[in-house]
Amino acid sequence: MLIKCSCGFIGRCVVLMSKGDLTYWRESSFYLNPTSRCMNDCLFCVRHYGAGVFGFDLVLDEDPNAEELVKAIDDTWDSKFDDVAIVGFGEPLLNLDAVLDAIRKVKELTKLPIRMNTNGQALLLHPSRDVAKELAEAGLDRIQISLNAQDPDTYFQLCQPKLGRGAFESILEFTEQCKPLMKVELSAVDIPGVDIDACRGIAERLGVGFRVRVFKGPEGALDGILRTLTTES
Repeated sequence: MLIKCSCGFIGRCVVLMSKGDLTYWRESSFYLNPTSRCMNDCLFCVRHYGAGVFGFDLVLDEDPNAEELVKAIDDTWDSKFDDVAIVGFGEPLLNLDAVLDAIRKVKELTKLPIRMNTNGQALLLHPSRDVAKELAEAGLDRIQISLNAQDPDTYFQLCQPKLGRGAFESILEFTEQCKPLMKVELSAVDIPGVDIDACRGIAERLGVGFRVRVFKGPEGALDGILRTLTTES
């Protein structure tokens, strides 16, 4: 097939594309990858240990627009899927408009509930928008918000938010906004420095669910996290 290359030559050019996967799956679970960017640099993040999961390349050259993400869903959706999640390799709310269209597209394909994992800093990312309401109106059924710490100082040390020390409190406020609109669950990774019982207590106080996540990094990484926390304390 003849194509016009970016160099201007019309012919059989070899076009190298390094853009990663916008959708991925494992068994009957279907995942969306709307961005590989994040405004945190969590010490325990799986991004430190690889470029994807389940054999998929999740590092994107750039965020997809809504049309690209919807097309990826159309191209890869299968009726075998019984679980739909917006997770990806970055923070989905950084590409909010594409995520909203993606939720609406999935709702056209299936009646399955849709869940999303987020670090919950929507109020800092989009201060002029009612993100919780927009997600609910698009059709999001459940949201898992990564609390990851029992207090602002621990969160700042572990998650290193680029949006500053106000991130922790904004997460709690966003949780409150989501609660009347969809099922909400806070979560935390069980690693050194995190008081799981205290995190669970925050979820109970807010009246939402709580989930403990397992650390997925390599052996020895936890020792490095502990050293970092000890050095910064």
